[in-house]
Amino acid sequence: MLLPLLLAAAPTPAAPDALIVALVAGEGDRQCLPDKSLCLDLPAAPEAGGRVQAAAPSGEASDLSLPFVVRDGDSLTLWPHLIIVPPHDGAAPGSRQYLMGVVATQSAMYSGGGGSGSRLHLLRLDASPSVVDLGDELLDVVWDSSLMIRACFSEADMKDRRGACHDEYNFTGALSGMAAEAGQLPVLTYRGVATAYPRTSRRSQDNSELKLKPADLVRETDPVCSYERTLRYNPATSRYEMDRPAPDCSDYTTP
Repeated sequence: MLLPLLLAAAPTPAAPDALIVALVAGEGDRQCLPDKSLCLDLPAAPEAGGRVQAAAPSGEASDLSLPFVVRDGDSLTLWPHLIIVPPHDGAAPGSRQYLMGVVATQSAMYSGGGGSGSRLHLLRLDASPSVVDLGDELLDVVWDSSLMIRACFSEADMKDRRGACHDEYNFTGALSGMAAEAGQLPVLTYRGVATAYPRTSRRSQDNSELKLKPADLVRETDPVCSYERTLRYNPATSRYEMDRPAPDCSDYTTP
């Protein structure tokens, strides 16, 4: 049976089953499992770079390096859920394995507009009552974006566009998945939804000369960049892989 594991990037409702756990506020900026058996934090200081702090109940906080390259200008936030991986036979008492997410966001400002685009990095996390280890990156996927492009440069433009003086492009990613067997990583389903406003807007062309009708002032879903892919973990590459390539949707996802 298909069970919802990971929901849309924002807003994030409560998780409906035990395979995914919503993190709760802990001490300071920490985000924790509800029983506080594991807490995570991404230091905000720029010199912290790509590091995450993880604390188990009976051990010191571990300062762990993120296993992916943090781009210049990236701002990092914790994805506020953990996926629980069922323990394999013979696992040490009290040890657990999770998939945790880090969202890396790039922002840009330009004349009359700007925007941001995010990617979700899914990482392996191993925890025992005293030690926490961060493993490999298993997935790097487009996650969330919001872009505004100026489209009015004169009073005539404002009139022709009925006051809609910015083209808006948005993309939202989501994951769901099937329950995993003991020690196995779940099969995931990735869904992306891209929208444009007004509905006639295309980022690759000059939209300022378009005369809009009232019916154009709606947000429209792009059928090409709104797609679904199955993700399976490939032991040969140690990564999740899509069942077929994703389309190029950089018009929606690149600031």
